[in-house]
Amino acid sequence: MLNISGMAVNLSVLASWIFFIWLGLFLVYSFNPEGIVDSSGREATVVERIYFTGYVLSTLGIGNFKPTTPFFEILTSLFSFYGFVFFSTSMTYLLSVSSAVAHKWSLASSINSLGSNPSEIVNKFLKMDSSFSYQQISNLQQMIGQYSINYKTYPVFHYFHNADGEISIGTSIARLDEAVSIMLNNRKFDPIREELQMLRESLDQLFKNLKKRFRNKADEEPEINWYNLQLPEDLLMEGFSEDQTLPERRKILTGMLQNENRNWKNVYPNLA
Repeated sequence: MLNISGMAVNLSVLASWIFFIWLGLFLVYSFNPEGIVDSSGREATVVERIYFTGYVLSTLGIGNFKPTTPFFEILTSLFSFYGFVFFSTSMTYLLSVSSAVAHKWSLASSINSLGSNPSEIVNKFLKMDSSFSYQQISNLQQMIGQYSINYKTYPVFHYFHNADGEISIGTSIARLDEAVSIMLNNRKFDPIREELQMLRESLDQLFKNLKKRFRNKADEEPEINWYNLQLPEDLLMEGFSEDQTLPERRKILTGMLQNENRNWKNVYPNLA
């Protein structure tokens, strides 16, 4: 059900807007039932006023009913225009959300292509030449920045999930953040340290947006020993030390993973 929850919430919000606007205008028309009549001058019934209200809001015109008072005539004109603006804006919003969701899965896929766990990501960066590393980090930084903006712009954004755990955004962000923490704590990556630090700052900004929603939902503390990971032996010997900010970051990531029915075993498959 998670993979359809986002669309369900989006459509529910849209349906609620339509219902309350429809109800509000119907109640105004019902304040003076004689103000809406058919072509023969007969007063509209309750059902006919509901029909007339929907006809006006859908910008289809007046149909076979019409307002008879100056107030209702002006009100009908205003809500006909409002209906046009409302439905145009709603479609634009839905398309924008769809685009943001597509970007979300694109980011998850980009991270996933680097490796299925933090160790693989670290090893892949070790094998890259500097220019390609710069390009990869720059692309990720821009995509994470856009993801952070989308998360703040569209409150419904976090309800969109993907049934495939391999391209879960929570799992992907956790893998990347753990990999960046490992790389920042080793001198092997000094040539790209500045770029990695900029990527870390983008992740920090994202975590600020995620913190309020996810930090307090964490109900597990992952026990992860970087020395047990499949990393090159010489990598572990050159100034390797655990990041003191990890516990706080992992609380946020834990909440994010749980929101998608995932856990740290999706980040570290060999985690006990």
